[in-house]
Amino acid sequence: MGGHGAWDSTAGSGWIPLIGIGMQFAFLAAILAAGYLVFRAVTADRDSDPALEELRLAYAHGELTDDEYETRREVLEEGS
Repeated sequence: MGGHGAWDSTAGSGWIPLIGIGMQFAFLAAILAAGYLVFRAVTADRDSDPALEELRLAYAHGELTDDEYETRREVLEEGS
């Protein structure tokens, strides 16, 4: 017998295992990417109002008093 059948152990040896390893790495990369995207979605900043962020920065820089900050914050939060 020539040994050229479908069960021949020498057929395709060399690059076939590399495809299997590559697919495993691709699957692992896809799982890690999905986990990263879920993590980013869960930990995203819920308070992304640009006006409130600007108000916080002005307060942090000392441009507003405590009373001014509280008054303006309340007005901005009522509007949203």
